[in-house]
Amino acid sequence: MKQYKTKSSNRTINASAFYHEGYQWKVVLPTIIVKYLQEKVQVQQPFKEFKMDNALYFLSLVISIPAYQKDKTYLWGYIPMDSKRLRKKDSNYSKYFEYFLQIGLLQGKGHSKGRTCKRYRYNYENINLEGIECLDFSIFEMTDKFLVKNLLKEDIGNDCPHLSKWFNDGLFLDVDRLNDDLQSEFCYNKYSLSYTRLNPIIAKAYSYWYTALMLKERCYRISRQPDSDNRLHTNLTNMPSKFRPYLTYYGENIQSLDIKNSQPYFMILILESLGNSKIMKIMSKVFGNSNIGTMLQKLQQIMSNKVFQEEFAPLKKAVLKGKFYEFLMPFYADIKPDYDGIFRKKFYDSNTGKAEVCKFPTKRDLMKKLTLQILYTPLKRPSKEYLIFKQYFPLFCECIEVFKTTSNEKDSFKLFPKLLQQVESDCVIDTITKQIAEVNPDMPLWTIHDSFCTSKSWFPILEPMVQELFLSYSNGILPSFKTELWCNSDECLKVA
Repeated sequence: MKQYKTKSSNRTINASAFYHEGYQWKVVLPTIIVKYLQEKVQVQQPFKEFKMDNALYFLSLVISIPAYQKDKTYLWGYIPMDSKRLRKKDSNYSKYFEYFLQIGLLQGKGHSKGRTCKRYRYNYENINLEGIECLDFSIFEMTDKFLVKNLLKEDIGNDCPHLSKWFNDGLFLDVDRLNDDLQSEFCYNKYSLSYTRLNPIIAKAYSYWYTALMLKERCYRISRQPDSDNRLHTNLTNMPSKFRPYLTYYGENIQSLDIKNSQPYFMILILESLGNSKIMKIMSKVFGNSNIGTMLQKLQQIMSNKVFQEEFAPLKKAVLKGKFYEFLMPFYADIKPDYDGIFRKKFYDSNTGKAEVCKFPTKRDLMKKLTLQILYTPLKRPSKEYLIFKQYFPLFCECIEVFKTTSNEKDSFKLFPKLLQQVESDCVIDTITKQIAEVNPDMPLWTIHDSFCTSKSWFPILEPMVQELFLSYSNGILPSFKTELWCNSDECLKVA
């Protein structure tokens, strides 16, 4: 491993990159963590099989795991490590973590009730932070051939070359300008390096640094899990939305077309497409062939009711107009802003096992979160908000409950969001973008789940094609769309 590029500035943040020609797997770490390890290795002999590359990879997981699962909450900063996956990288993985604990680089927690993985966090209390104002981070390229080989085995192949090929040298993130404009977001002050229960600030700093450095070094990660959500997960799907104005493609701004109210929309589409063979195939994949007959019978019985149609019509209209969140507001008239204009409400967090207070700048933003709770709440312990919604839309909720209870699987309610995501993926990735790419093979094309993205000059071609192909896919049940030009100036923002 040799130093390839070093970038520094007179600001309090900087980044270093280390490179070895021929290998592309890179990891991100706080620089002080790496320096501490390098110093300790000199004075406290590690075990015989110790390799620095492997050590850096294992330490980087404390950042990369939460960066790729940005919606999860990690109590007290402890990140779970899956022993089965670690063993595939290096059979001596446990010796590394034992060594990290011995030298005071990590703090760990063992198995506990409901948790199957050991958990670790950086032990900042034990590290000398003298002279450090803000944490800085470094990116390292893995040079060990055996480690890289094992890492690449983990990389899940995808059948989306029409999308993945556009993750190339044309994508450029202006990290310097990003650092200037969002310095407070990147800086995690050394005086704050003590863990709290939820750690939102340090989690954001980790995510921002990881995402920025990976894009800067054009270290792209693309994966798709057909048996899970079937979505395409990339650097863009994990990228904070604040980064968008700083990302260009060969110097040109990117523009996106988002499906409005996407999760409620796909719920509407499924209910209106129960005779569609493609939708039925996806339902069979998610719920199993043996359950489909019973499910269809129950749904058709509910939906044939005239009362259901009267209940369903205004809800469907609101979703297709992209106004579902506004439609919900009158049913939750008791939800009001606090003295500072901010909306605060507790929502159950499955990661912490408790209801956590969430903040929202507008009631519409709160309704978006509430919608997900309505759709995904477990029926054994339904949320108060779901029960309120059910008072006004009892038959629609019966349909939701059919999807959540048909399977005998444990946590069968989780199959419903999986169904919505599978239909979304089939629509966006396997149908619409594929057809666009066939007609326009030179059009740069990316997706962020329910969003279609291309360069600004191609957008006038993309937008009508998406709408036309959506009409065909949905048999005329067209959602509303929102456009966004990824630009930072006031003039550009007016286009959105």
